Amino acid sequence: MKFPKLRKRTVYWAVLTVFALFTIHFVFQYKEHNSHRVQPIVLIPKAFPSLILNSFDTQNEELVPIKLLKNCQIIRSYHTGYEENTKLLGQEPQSNFHKFNFTVFSSMKPIGLDLKQCQLLSSSSQVEVNDAVNMDASLHDILGKLLQDIRHGKLEYLQEIAPFFLPELQLQLNLNIVDRFWYRFSGSSIWLDQYNMYFMISRIAYSPHGVKNQPVVSLTYGQLFDRNWNEVKNINLLVPSNDPSKNGGHDSFRIISFPYFLPIPFWHDIDNTDGNYFGPEDPRLILVRNKQGYEEPLLIFNSYHRKFVHYDDDEDSIMGQTVKFQRSMFMCWPWQYQMGKSNVEGTSNPEYDNKVYNRVIELKVKLLADMKSQKNWTPFISEDSTNKFDSYIYFVYRWANLDVLKCSLLGDVAGDCVFDYRLDETLVPQNKVGPLRGGTQLVNLRQVIPRSVYHRLLPSHREIFIGFARTHLDNCGCGKVMYRPNLVILVKDAADKTYYKISHISSSLSFDVPIIGWNVYKPDDLCFDSNVLIPYSVSNWNITSLELDIEGGRWVSNDQLTLTLSISDSTVHRLDIRGLFQSILDLADRSLFIPVDRETRVIDESQNGLQTPGSNPLNQDVNSLGVNNDNIVCALDASVEFCFEYGAKFSIPKQDEFYEVEQQEFNEELIDPKKHQYFKILGKYLYDHASVNS
Repeated sequence: MKFPKLRKRTVYWAVLTVFALFTIHFVFQYKEHNSHRVQPIVLIPKAFPSLILNSFDTQNEELVPIKLLKNCQIIRSYHTGYEENTKLLGQEPQSNFHKFNFTVFSSMKPIGLDLKQCQLLSSSSQVEVNDAVNMDASLHDILGKLLQDIRHGKLEYLQEIAPFFLPELQLQLNLNIVDRFWYRFSGSSIWLDQYNMYFMISRIAYSPHGVKNQPVVSLTYGQLFDRNWNEVKNINLLVPSNDPSKNGGHDSFRIISFPYFLPIPFWHDIDNTDGNYFGPEDPRLILVRNKQGYEEPLLIFNSYHRKFVHYDDDEDSIMGQTVKFQRSMFMCWPWQYQMGKSNVEGTSNPEYDNKVYNRVIELKVKLLADMKSQKNWTPFISEDSTNKFDSYIYFVYRWANLDVLKCSLLGDVAGDCVFDYRLDETLVPQNKVGPLRGGTQLVNLRQVIPRSVYHRLLPSHREIFIGFARTHLDNCGCGKVMYRPNLVILVKDAADKTYYKISHISSSLSFDVPIIGWNVYKPDDLCFDSNVLIPYSVSNWNITSLELDIEGGRWVSNDQLTLTLSISDSTVHRLDIRGLFQSILDLADRSLFIPVDRETRVIDESQNGLQTPGSNPLNQDVNSLGVNNDNIVCALDASVEFCFEYGAKFSIPKQDEFYEVEQQEFNEELIDPKKHQYFKILGKYLYDHASVNS
């Protein structure tokens, strides 16, 4: 009778012993894991106050998250041994450059829009380009991490947008077909000198039906790259920020973990997605300097949103209110934040009022308040202010019949815009902007030319901005639409008043980049539907040397520019261009820079030949000084010719007239059995059959 008790007691102690051993093993393993766990890396800006960093004074908790920093490995970007310790920097990439020729049209001579005289404005230029590099990122990994973060309840922003793509995303991941419904493109990047990193954002769009030009929602994805374009993951930046609860300015710092989805607020109606495209579109980055002296990224995008507009009911004295929906231009500060999103919802909403989003402000122009759609503004920063910070951002609103906007960055008037220049004051602002639009930001040459020689190249009253616009051509000979970059040079002269002109513009540029067809299942059919190569940003422009060649009577430079592009709204590519600044210095008309006298071989201080409007009282015909549309129409005409020749070379004859998008979708299901299986599962388990086929 005692044996069973002894047996039970033995089992009891055996279980207890095993449990104790397991606990000890677990604790040991936990300590072992912690001892080998790599501390989170926090990269701090060069200009970060050393006093705060060294003291770790808890009294500064409002300024910087000291508790977070105490548990991190803190790195300044310029520290010796940074590369060895973190292994963030890769080897210098080996690139093969080749010569690329293109045509530029100047504004030197007025031709009265006569296309037969375009040869008077044209000249040939040459640069060197390398093979475009696809900066591919695994959408499966990105979206798998997104799903994991949503399931773990991380970030209220992700919880808010999840109904757009759940539960479908899980099935797409299981079948490994996320790239049939999700698209990453519109890559825009800038160099963050304070961190020695490239900050890149890209648009990740979701289309439930797998039609890439019909996304229901777009998100903005942020990444970091080192100087050799290796992505740096699982790293944190300490950035100058604000306290959204106090509605204040830059009075604190914040840690941002990369990579991540930017919490940009946007109005949405998840139950009404037919024909509506929600979220930030066409994002562009530009660098600005704030009042505290820090450089920070500014994101320009367009988004569909809601407004409540007051109106006067003539039948009584009561003011009425109506709902207005429109697509507008916005500014977003990725390093600043706001509480709620009433500025995109049109009103406060308890569901969102206590959530934290990136700070956004709508760009508003009184003359354009009634327009239903605004997009494709080209941003640039002028240094005409005596302040040591940027008070305004400028936009080319219209290239043909040049219109330039000036928008405030500061205070209660931030986002308010006025026209800083209009080539044609009689033109109704609501008129269509024409085929030349958008593109990259414009780079101010004052930001790239060494200060020591800048005053010898340009007079104090002139600023020059360089970038790449894009031409949108319909039915020009290759598919329904073609997009290509165009080099543009914008000149700003302060004389009797402020003048702007497009001094030079190129025809369509291929950069010898191989295009893939719009239809992913027929990539060789280059002229089906759309043929697209769009420039998105000048990531960096480095002039390594600039010297005056006395013997040759010219300036000689070495420079390299990095351009980001997208092919067929499906990729993020980067392209390096060498010698662009040299080609600009060598432009045949020599109207941009203070000339070097070829005979005396000295700088011509008289500045003759600069074509400055208003500088000569005897010659006030600004049309003769390049303030016209002549070179624009010549460049567009040459771009149409480029499209026609491209179509003649690459068009594939169609067998029948029913080769349209609907037929394409039907063929895709036959070609792609996984996609067909996906829709069958949705129809069986998630949707009723009628809704799937509708």
